[in-house]
Amino acid sequence: MKIKMITLIVLVTVNSALFAQHNFSVEVSGVEPGKGSVFFGLYDKEKGFLDNESQIATAKVKAAENKVVYTFKNLPDGEYAIAVYQDLNNNGKCDRNMIGYPTEGFGFSKNYKPKLSAPDFDDVKIAVNQYAKTSIALIVK
Repeated sequence: MKIKMITLIVLVTVNSALFAQHNFSVEVSGVEPGKGSVFFGLYDKEKGFLDNESQIATAKVKAAENKVVYTFKNLPDGEYAIAVYQDLNNNGKCDRNMIGYPTEGFGFSKNYKPKLSAPDFDDVKIAVNQYAKTSIALIVK
C-alpha cells in the first residue's frame, strides 16, 4: 500500500511539470508613436530561428505610444527567443537596405545587439519555467 501511494505522488508531480503553463511578457521601448505596428515573433528552437515559418506564436500591437507590451500566454516550460520589429509603413515586413540590414526598428530578447549578423537562438534564448519578462529597446539606424 505504501509503495502504491508513493508511485501516485510521483506520477502526479511529473504530469504537473509536463503541463505547466507560463506567461512571457515582452516590453518594447524606442517605438515611434503613431507609426505602424510592432510585430512580435516567438521561437522555441535553433532550427529555423528568424524564419517566419518557424515562429510558434506571433503578435501585432499598434504603436500608439513609445512603449508597447505583449504577453505570450500558456507556454510550457522551455527556452524561447523573441524577435521584434516596428513596421513603420504597414507593409507587413521588416524593410531592409541593399545589404540586408533592417531600415525599421528591430530587436531581440536579452536586448541583444547584433554586430555583423543576426544572432543565433542560443544568444537570445530565455528559460521560461515560471512567469518571465524581458525588455527590448528597438535598434534604429
